[in-house]
Amino acid sequence: MDLIRLLRSLEEFLYELVGWLVFYPRTFLRIIVRPARMALYTQEELRKPLEARFQATISPVLMLILTVALAHAMELASRAAVPTLQSPVGRILFGSEEGIMLTRSAIFCVYALGAALGTLRQQKIPVTRETLREPFSIQAFLACPFVLALALGELLLRWPGDAWVGPGVAVQAVGILWYLWARAAAYRALNTASWAKAFGLVLASFVVTTVVVLAVAMMVLV
Repeated sequence: MDLIRLLRSLEEFLYELVGWLVFYPRTFLRIIVRPARMALYTQEELRKPLEARFQATISPVLMLILTVALAHAMELASRAAVPTLQSPVGRILFGSEEGIMLTRSAIFCVYALGAALGTLRQQKIPVTRETLREPFSIQAFLACPFVLALALGELLLRWPGDAWVGPGVAVQAVGILWYLWARAAAYRALNTASWAKAFGLVLASFVVTTVVVLAVAMMVLV
């Protein structure tokens, strides 16, 4: 009986894994090309029963986790040198493959959380588990290309030789600009706002979140 349950669990896992191979690139492409439409799609999907949600894509938080895992796999494949951290907390957070993945996931979840909280604040909606779910899910989708762009840029910057510095900075700059544009486009799709207002709110939220992340990193790692 236990063997049958194990085989069924393995079957479900393999089917899910194959599904990721199909739906991950499709979802990623939709996010890049039509971020505003993905925001509306996420809103529509979250209104469905739990078992009927995101049947044609990967769910937002899982999509973000898989993207962080992909970025980490790129780093392992490149064999780029990882900076050695001397602080005890730094060794805990970045001393193992699991720690690196969890820490990176948490950092990019902070960006999604900051954007989600800013959305609720602008809409004057109280923050609860239920009200936070929709904007956080939208922002988890939008963070995925941002994650890969920063990871790829970081790899190029670590590569031996000065020739890779320019491309590395360019990739990260494009990733940040796309992320700001995508968040502004999503905000406009869900709210009545001009491009100027949407971009201003997004830029302010992004700067505040980045400052918080860097300040915490400095206190913890140094």
